[in-house]
Amino acid sequence: MAIFRIKHNDFEKTFVSNMIDTLDANEWKDTLRLNEPGWDNRYDYVAKILYNIITECNAKSILEIGSGPGVLSQKIQNLLPNPIEYHLIDKPLAKKYFEDNNFIGKFFIKDISIDLDTSGLNSLYDLIIINDTLEHLLAPSNIVNKINSLMNEHSTLFVSVPNWRMAHQFLYRGLWDYDNFIYFMYIHGIEMDSVYPSCLLTPDYPRIDSEETMPEELRRSWNWYFVMKKRKEKKI
Repeated sequence: MAIFRIKHNDFEKTFVSNMIDTLDANEWKDTLRLNEPGWDNRYDYVAKILYNIITECNAKSILEIGSGPGVLSQKIQNLLPNPIEYHLIDKPLAKKYFEDNNFIGKFFIKDISIDLDTSGLNSLYDLIIINDTLEHLLAPSNIVNKINSLMNEHSTLFVSVPNWRMAHQFLYRGLWDYDNFIYFMYIHGIEMDSVYPSCLLTPDYPRIDSEETMPEELRRSWNWYFVMKKRKEKKI
């Protein structure tokens, strides 16, 4: 059996560069990226998808986990004809931006890197959103279990996972490949209902083994936007 060794400094340079910012409490100290047209266009695109989902499932309560400063939440609420109960979870500096801009909703400061403290939250939500967040967490399994506990049989989960082809930051590479992600969610009691493509395209890299069930039209999609439901236990 061959043993391969890599110097620690080389490992840091190769695998860990630019990763730690997503675990830093000061992540939202710089919010300049929110002014970039690319971000704004993506938020507009996702907001329209979520508007349709909210309308279809008649959602009255929403929880957005890893909301950042709340820009997506405002775009969603601006599309809705009536006010809705909207809760957000992220870091202290994200809440500061939220409050400085007089955004609408109730913002909770919680550390979700390892677990989710559900105190203060509703016992159940009609719609839970976790957008570009799971891949940054140290213990995503814990978070998904808590999400499951906040859902009933009629609740909807909207979760986006970046396509590896767009060279995103991943703490656990491979876990978020298309097939692996669907299986990961399934064993945590949540199954896919449908999936939306992104408005952006990635470089044209070939399909890999962990994308066997992925439709070809999603291969170059920047993100995969999954609509998911609580898995129904089959009666024997």
